[in-house]
Amino acid sequence: MTLAPAREEPIPIADKVAFLSALPGVVQVIETHMAFVFLTHDLAFKLKKPVSFGYFDHRTLSARAKACAEEVRLNRALAGDVYIGTVPLVRVGGGLALGGVGAVVDWLVHMRRLPAGRMLDTLIMATDQPSPTKAEMATVVEGLARFYRQQQETPPPAGLYAVHLQREQAVNSANLRQMSKFLPDIPPGLVTDDLDQRLARLLPQISAREAAGLVVEGHGDLRPEHVCLIDPPVIFDRVETALELRVTDIFDELGYLAAECTLMGRADLGKCLMKGIKDAGFAPPPPALQSTYAMFRLVTRARLALDHLRDPDPRTPGKWPARARLYLTEAMRLSRISSRLREL
Repeated sequence: MTLAPAREEPIPIADKVAFLSALPGVVQVIETHMAFVFLTHDLAFKLKKPVSFGYFDHRTLSARAKACAEEVRLNRALAGDVYIGTVPLVRVGGGLALGGVGAVVDWLVHMRRLPAGRMLDTLIMATDQPSPTKAEMATVVEGLARFYRQQQETPPPAGLYAVHLQREQAVNSANLRQMSKFLPDIPPGLVTDDLDQRLARLLPQISAREAAGLVVEGHGDLRPEHVCLIDPPVIFDRVETALELRVTDIFDELGYLAAECTLMGRADLGKCLMKGIKDAGFAPPPPALQSTYAMFRLVTRARLALDHLRDPDPRTPGKWPARARLYLTEAMRLSRISSRLREL
């Protein structure tokens, strides 16, 4: 029998979350900005929220179904069989069931659960187990280098990366000004104006790197919490919402991961990542462009942190200004350093 979408009144997401949270074996429920994740000892199920943001609209069942399937497809490139597939949430009689035959009321991404204690961010901050080693980071770079070489075989649309940088930076500038009341001692224009000018001046260099095959469809959100140091390492949670968010300079993406490691106190791991990808045969950008990439990522993360406070009832509201301050302070430091470089 073919699964069919429900034709009755939509079931509130609170009811879906309550049902899934009470399933046998569920030991933890994690809420993110865009989803709920239900963890058993061995598995994970992700339910996307019916929300709409700038790059996507998940308010319809068909949109969430497509997004779940796309998340599985994209993430298998770096995480393999960690992504098992998708599973329907169906209406059965007067209740719900995960999988089986019935009218589909939602879809979930079905994954193998990775060990939380082996996530890169957890290992960096841990005091009760060995810290990540350069050898472990080298295996991460090896996997990414293979992935990037594969991605070079199918170049992204010409010019998309430069358009994205400029478009996203315009959003950064506007949003940070709107939210400046949360960081009254950090005028956002000091760094956003500088970044606007740098991106405009460096467009020819960005275009040259695209022509050289160094702009690819990458991960899109390569942070320490998306790297699991098992053997072999697993990189997961690749962005599925829009191609534009995945298209990046290889050194932009690795530089983002390196910057996050540095902000957590492990600059040595960041340097290992950058040296490793260069040694793998990928040409690095000039220093001014690399620092501009880093500034862009930091400013974007600051904007996204403060954007959490736009929610009607933001979770952990005290967390986001502190996070934004950390990112903007580092972006301003890079701005001062790069202002002395001669490449601009």
